[in-house]
Amino acid sequence: MRRFDFYQAHLDAVSRSFALCIPQLPAPFREQVALSYLLLRVLDTVEDAPFSDRLLQARQFDAFRRFLREKPSPERIEQFRGGFPAALTEGERALLADTDAFLDDAYDLQPAVRAAMFDPIDRMAEGMALYAKRPGGVRLVDLEDVVRYCCIVAGLVGELLTRLWALEGDAPPKILDAYHFGLFLQKVNILKDQAEDEAAGRFFVPDRRELLSSLRADADGALEYLTRLPRQARGYRTFCAWSLMLGAASLAQDGARESRRLQTLALLGRTAELAQDDKALRRQFAELMPPLPELQPRPPVEKPAAETRVFRRLIATLDENELRRIGAQYG
Repeated sequence: MRRFDFYQAHLDAVSRSFALCIPQLPAPFREQVALSYLLLRVLDTVEDAPFSDRLLQARQFDAFRRFLREKPSPERIEQFRGGFPAALTEGERALLADTDAFLDDAYDLQPAVRAAMFDPIDRMAEGMALYAKRPGGVRLVDLEDVVRYCCIVAGLVGELLTRLWALEGDAPPKILDAYHFGLFLQKVNILKDQAEDEAAGRFFVPDRRELLSSLRADADGALEYLTRLPRQARGYRTFCAWSLMLGAASLAQDGARESRRLQTLALLGRTAELAQDDKALRRQFAELMPPLPELQPRPPVEKPAAETRVFRRLIATLDENELRRIGAQYG
């Protein structure tokens, strides 16, 4: 694999909190997570790029998935890079320019490590492509739909992280809590970015209060995930704690950009000091979280049976009861 500073340069260009959090991890887990995240960002570019033709976007999803099954030739990667619309950010262009480097590094990994990365990423790509096929673009219709989408784009990230970490031999936290961890962070992001997303034609928030209410269960599961990690796993604990504390703080964040930056640095410093103290972590998280509304979720809108079958296959690591517990399936 390449030196970590190669990955860090890309993280700084396309990431937010993960550019801060990933360096806290020990090697080689740090490099594996960074590489996974950058491959996921390439996939995000397929999802978010302003394609004028949905068929072209579907072909890009298919091409990316083929890269995960067989190492592509330079010509195939160049064709993939050339299939995007012109309106991409500089960071996205730089990311796509190094797609071959990311895949070279991934294919140099041990098979077990590569499988732990590629399997969840492939399932995410299939799920994203499913949502992208909806007429009129991505418009989530109810809370169940939000949870299913978040399982695909973030719950699978929690699964990926847990599978990679478990390769070191420690007993991992429950996969259900890994999904709660991902769902909490993703729901916070879509609440925070609602105006920006809707201006771009992506409608992820059918009911803001209902979505806020659902965060309570995810917050509890995410904290359970964090505190189930061994205390000696300080780097991974800090990574998870920073992610959760930043998410909680952003829900009620206000003030000027400069003051927020200073507050963030202070928060990260405090959290790093508490990384091995479960009670202190729980107390700080409770202090950061704003009050959440208490609502009973409305009955879900009926979904196409074909979509439900694909979703259930993609999230097969959770059983029926666990899917009901996270709100991805009712009845």
